[in-house]
Amino acid sequence: MGPSLKMKKRLKYAVLVAVIASFSVVMCNLVNISVFQYGFYTAKANSNQYRPETIPATRGSIYDRNMQTLASSKTAFDVNLSPRDIGEKDKLAIVKGLAAILEMDETTILDKIDQNANKLYVNIKNRIEEETEIKIRDFIVENGYTDEIYLTENTKRVYPNSTLAASVIGFTGTDGGLYGLELKYDSILSGTPGYTVSLKDARGENMPDTNEERYDPVNGSSLVLTIDETIQHFVEKTLTKVMAQHNPNEGCAAIVMDVNTFEILAMANMPTFDLNDPYTIYDPELAALVDAAASDEERLQALRDARGAQWSNKCISYNYEPGSTFKLITASAALEEGTSSLNSTFHCGGVIKVADRDMKCHIYPRAHGTEDFTHAVVDSCNPSFVQIGANLGSARFYKYFESFGLTEKTGIDLPGEGRSLYKTEADLKSTVALASCSFGQSNSITPIQLITAVSAVVNGGYLGTPHVVKDVLDDKGNVIQSVQPEVRHQVISSETSAVMRTIMETVVTEKPTTNAYVAGYRIGGKSGTAQKLFKSEKNLYVASYIAVAPIDDPQIAVLCLVDEPTAEGQYYGSVVAMPPAAAILADTLPYLGISPKYTAEELEIQNVTMPLLLNMSELDAETKLSSVGLGKPEIIGEGDTIVRQVPSVGSSIPKDGKVYIYMDSSESRSLTVPDVRGMRPSAAISRLKGMGFNVIVEGATANDESSQITLQDLPVGDSVPVGTVITLTSVEFYSD
Repeated sequence: MGPSLKMKKRLKYAVLVAVIASFSVVMCNLVNISVFQYGFYTAKANSNQYRPETIPATRGSIYDRNMQTLASSKTAFDVNLSPRDIGEKDKLAIVKGLAAILEMDETTILDKIDQNANKLYVNIKNRIEEETEIKIRDFIVENGYTDEIYLTENTKRVYPNSTLAASVIGFTGTDGGLYGLELKYDSILSGTPGYTVSLKDARGENMPDTNEERYDPVNGSSLVLTIDETIQHFVEKTLTKVMAQHNPNEGCAAIVMDVNTFEILAMANMPTFDLNDPYTIYDPELAALVDAAASDEERLQALRDARGAQWSNKCISYNYEPGSTFKLITASAALEEGTSSLNSTFHCGGVIKVADRDMKCHIYPRAHGTEDFTHAVVDSCNPSFVQIGANLGSARFYKYFESFGLTEKTGIDLPGEGRSLYKTEADLKSTVALASCSFGQSNSITPIQLITAVSAVVNGGYLGTPHVVKDVLDDKGNVIQSVQPEVRHQVISSETSAVMRTIMETVVTEKPTTNAYVAGYRIGGKSGTAQKLFKSEKNLYVASYIAVAPIDDPQIAVLCLVDEPTAEGQYYGSVVAMPPAAAILADTLPYLGISPKYTAEELEIQNVTMPLLLNMSELDAETKLSSVGLGKPEIIGEGDTIVRQVPSVGSSIPKDGKVYIYMDSSESRSLTVPDVRGMRPSAAISRLKGMGFNVIVEGATANDESSQITLQDLPVGDSVPVGTVITLTSVEFYSD
């Protein structure tokens, strides 16, 4: 007997319910997928079908104030593989070929392929050089690896001057700026990358008849700095000589600042490093510490420390006791408050007792006796400044320490600026603390703080914010932002500032051999020498010198700092740091168009510029030399016209110098450069002239027997032609 009608109806209802239920489930899933999870599944589909490729933005350039390029970007390429497309038979050949061209370990490349076997993209190396790029392209074409290996466009940062202003400019890494201005202004320089999107098939290849979507990158903006490339070269050239002459344990640094706009014209540190290869340790002593590490862990830490030291910008991060350069701040405060005047007198007995402490003058056991305010500064007398500080008092001293910006960062637009370490107003209630702070001990500040404060001393009293960026340009070169000079407040009156300029000039004119005297220019300056107390058993010092020029119309300030000079007995600021400051001024002032104005005495001893004598007759040459104040030349060889001359055209020669002219191709007479450092000027001149050198002495006259030679511009042992000009720097040896 078959199923009844009632049973058939029940079956139909059950099937219908099942169909409806199944349909409902399907519909719910469709709604869920197409509506509620639309974004998830669309993204998943796109990730399988679309391959976006990044188009890097061109990073903005960095220029000096005259639009000389300091940093730029050029097109480079990244090497990528498609592991999914690499067959087993080609894997080893690809690995070996790429490893050889890219100078990489084969295992590294092989691991990347094996660990990403199902992927269409894995990066092998970024920003390869053009020569390497060509080799890679040839390798692809020759072996038919167009699916397996491909290059994508990128950019590479290039620093055309390698080491110039390295600690200021900084450098970049894979993810952007890592140090210096490259880091500080990374968001402005980097721009926004673009990308292309194209539809791919299951093998990751472009599908036919589909359009590629392109989103163009937005290139980064560029920076125009206040730095002047030429002045920066002057500074770094000079500091290189300081390193060779004094071999400072902790290097040296210098800043050149416009005292009115607070623009940094130059900022340098030595030793330096190559911006194109910043991870290599260039200081032999730092490299030796890394090599001496006993374990891998210690070596890694030593490498981190060495790189940190190499990249450090001493000009803005280093804390040091400024020594006697700080007396300019104490003196300004005392004059402004009226607690001392130019008519005030102080007694120096060589030592002054403060509480239970004996504070010595730098000339102890000698003494300055009674002297006025100006000569307390000129003589850099500590006992006098103890009295000046005591008259000023703790509250007023701290008021001006703070007002000169020394309790806070300057706000310079560079990363890594350090903070000062100083005695608070409460600390200064101790007479010993106030006394030592008054002459530049106990408080530690940074070089950028000091030069900013001294700029306020001379510019009419205005404290400003130093900066290294002048303009921001868009990618078409239009100025979109300019940095204007920022005056924070007036610290001292214009009248006090004028008096301080006069005092600073007196420091130089009364003791030119120990200060930054430059013939034809009015200079103001002050030296400083501070013992590093935490290393006092080794008698190590920080020597510094700050100069302003022209002091009657201040334009620039120069600060030089030499940290732990090791040349025997040479550590005073006036001996170690003054000559480089003077050399920087001598180069920079004429470059800036500031013309010298010589006194009658300076004209009398002024050097002359060697004229062109080549192809002249002997008689014509004598006439030419006479017209510039030089005597008869020494004739070498026989002939009708001059074929060679020493000194060379354009070089400076003293008026009593000797010129050697060659009338034929006779071999040059040669001299071996002796070492005259440490000698008195007269003895050095006598020895060198007797050998056949022409001699120029900077900083002292030949009869100034209170001085000695500290620097010579020709390396000891070099062989040079007879008549070569050697320039000596002489300073008073025992001075602060």
